[in-house]
Amino acid sequence: MKRRWSVVVGLAALVLVLVVWRWRAGGSDADQATKPIVAANVATDTPSTASTKRPDPRTLKRGSIAGMVRTEAKLPIAGATVCADITADELPTELTRDATCVTTDANGAFAFTNLLAGKYSVDAGAKTYRPATFHPDGNKKKDWFPLAAGEAKTGVDFVLREGGVEVTGIVSDISGGPIAHAKVRANSGRWGQGASTPVSETDDKGAFSIWTAPGQVEVSASADGYAGSSESGRAPGVFELLLTPESSLSGTVVDARTGTPIEGAKVHVSPAQWRYGEGGGSERTDAQGKFRVNRITPGRYTATARTEHGYGTTEGSTLVGLGQQVDGVIVKLFPAAKIVGKVMIAGDKPTVCIEGWASFNDEARDRQIWGRTDPDGTLTVEGVLPGTYKVTPSCDGYQARDSYDPIIIADKDAIGLEWIVEAGATIKGKVLTTRGEPIEDANVNGRTVGGAARSKSDWSGGTSERDGSYEMTGLRTASYKLDVTSDKAVAPRDGYTVEVTGGKTIEKDLILEDGGTLKGTVVDAQGTPVEGVSINARPLIDSMQWWGAGNVKSDAKGAFTIDALRPGDYRVTAQRSWSDQLKKPGTTDDAKQGEKTTVRAAQTATVKLVVESQTGIIKGMVVAPDGTPVSDAFISTARESDAAGAQDSSMGSTRGWGWGDSDKPVLTGTDGTFVVTKLSPGKYTLRAYRKGGGEAIAEHVAVGSTTRLEIKDTGSITGLATRAGGTLEELTVSIQDLKTGFERTEQFFRTDGRFVLKDLPAGHFHLTASAAGGNKKIELDLAHAEAKTGVTVALEELVTLTGRIVEHGTKKPVAGMRMHASLAQGGSGMSFRWGGDEDRDNISDDSGTFTVKRAPRGKLQIMGMHK
Repeated sequence: MKRRWSVVVGLAALVLVLVVWRWRAGGSDADQATKPIVAANVATDTPSTASTKRPDPRTLKRGSIAGMVRTEAKLPIAGATVCADITADELPTELTRDATCVTTDANGAFAFTNLLAGKYSVDAGAKTYRPATFHPDGNKKKDWFPLAAGEAKTGVDFVLREGGVEVTGIVSDISGGPIAHAKVRANSGRWGQGASTPVSETDDKGAFSIWTAPGQVEVSASADGYAGSSESGRAPGVFELLLTPESSLSGTVVDARTGTPIEGAKVHVSPAQWRYGEGGGSERTDAQGKFRVNRITPGRYTATARTEHGYGTTEGSTLVGLGQQVDGVIVKLFPAAKIVGKVMIAGDKPTVCIEGWASFNDEARDRQIWGRTDPDGTLTVEGVLPGTYKVTPSCDGYQARDSYDPIIIADKDAIGLEWIVEAGATIKGKVLTTRGEPIEDANVNGRTVGGAARSKSDWSGGTSERDGSYEMTGLRTASYKLDVTSDKAVAPRDGYTVEVTGGKTIEKDLILEDGGTLKGTVVDAQGTPVEGVSINARPLIDSMQWWGAGNVKSDAKGAFTIDALRPGDYRVTAQRSWSDQLKKPGTTDDAKQGEKTTVRAAQTATVKLVVESQTGIIKGMVVAPDGTPVSDAFISTARESDAAGAQDSSMGSTRGWGWGDSDKPVLTGTDGTFVVTKLSPGKYTLRAYRKGGGEAIAEHVAVGSTTRLEIKDTGSITGLATRAGGTLEELTVSIQDLKTGFERTEQFFRTDGRFVLKDLPAGHFHLTASAAGGNKKIELDLAHAEAKTGVTVALEELVTLTGRIVEHGTKKPVAGMRMHASLAQGGSGMSFRWGGDEDRDNISDDSGTFTVKRAPRGKLQIMGMHK
């Protein structure tokens, strides 16, 4: 291309040609179409950062919950397990993390006593039965209910259905050995959004057994002294969960001006960068301003604190090692404001939405906060920094308006606000087979299609009940396309289209057709079953579509079953992890892997996958620069492709998003040694790393060999970011090594542009500094153990970019594409961020024209995704 734009337009149904015709300096927004609300409802004094004292539920009178567990024949179920979970903003995580469980008596009765005030969710289950979650007022969309101080709540009754299936497994330490008395539970449905089982404890051998509904399930485990873990799969089935010895992070929250400790601040500890299987926790500070969050996995963490009129976050992230207790973190609290309002349901006399929430988005600063209503319907968001916030309220079953008055926060609170939501339309009906049989647990998802190019999109979804009924509420006037997935039948290829008009109820039964079943086995060349690999069945036509059940894995006999596949021709493959597809013996990655098969309606097809032996091992040792063994290093592997012309390195594939279900972590022993098992023949890239700090990479390591990796001392980069004409309140610094795939993003708040990146490996880095209205990327080198100082980054003003999207070949304009521009990463790096402007002009109009505001200068990647 002659122009200096690096253009990537992806995730669209069409191949597009993007024509960028103008950019101009100045990232200012267009004039607001709505009248801004200027916060001026409090006194002019600068608010104190101190936290307003709220009642501690531990000081209030205790309550109780009681009920019955029966069969569908109304017979009592003795010995059923009932568990209650609590959420309460004023309680420490230690008191809300684990459920409280009781057992029903001979009459099926149960009672919880001595309960703290808060919101509760209660689940019940018993052997051979499907678990059930209590739904207040019979509303299937509600799982939680409030329990006031001293309240004795009764009538929390359950009817358990037969038809449960057993999930068994083992909970182990990642370094080996079973964990006794670990707590295990399962959530059914896609993404674990169905009924939750009661808690089951592992025995002395780490074994567990729980009964749940058949189909997709997410199993989670926790134990004292360990961080939690979860794994997705299908029930019935066998699961292995590996727990990591817990780490913890503690520190103090202080007033930024006086250094005074702040009591009652809400502190949230979260991973600096999200990875699968990693989480944090929240706590309130004590009278000395102290907090401690435990049961976290090793990695890099930030701590953010909020009070009614205060906000603060750590300067960058803190490294927490395996099993390490890190103390001394300081969070400085700066003055902030609060937003108080209510989500109101429209009517002659508007009523309060009791269970609602709202998001507040400051687009110019890329800042978003959320708030949820209290039991009286009041919504309070604390620790709000100055800015202009777009409001998006939500109330289940109701439709938000297209826009609301923005809220301008300076140094005062915005209180007494109201956001009106209106009764939207409803689509309801039943999901049925062609024979009129109801289909339970079908996932029904709807999204708007057509309409004006820049019209607001809407999504809705739900799950069909036992009688096949489904319902989607709060819909806008638009055309909706409904897609249905089920383990029992298949929806039409193009889904269902329903025309929805304001406030009306449209009844639409969704008739699913018979699918086929695919049964198969995975074995190696010697006929040995290959267990625990993921199975993919991809149609030979419409290969971008995905039909059929997910999370299908081979069992101990190498067998697998996929139900409800759309009739047609498929290619069936097996893979160990997202980057490791298993090959036929004697083939290379140039060959088409897997086997073809044809699936016919109401019939069972069979397939046999023969793959290379999965018995290969690589042994090794990880040492420090002085030769001493490293006993806390994780080992990640990636097979190197033998395809003609394949890139010579697989470093990037050793990073991924965390360890997946088929890619369990390997940890070095006390002597620094490790063994990686279940490998295909070939050569591998190995990466030994301490999560968040220090790594070593070995390439071209053959299966059967022994290798040695040395984790060298890490370095650091200290610098200053500046911007002409203003200070930097919030600074984001990202760093990336295109060769090794290493990357990290750090946040710095009110440091006057100062930043420090610690625990870095050696490399050639692309460093990008970003702040409101400015952005700049530079390149630099860092040697082993080097402490590089004096790095300066002068941010450049963001620009407004205008362009057109046209079809490749025909040059016809393409409307409805949401566009985003970011600095080109180089290599395989890509950036996904699909926010939009209030006026939605980053979406292409009927002429294909779009405008991206606040775009960086330089070589860009420009991406489009249909709205």
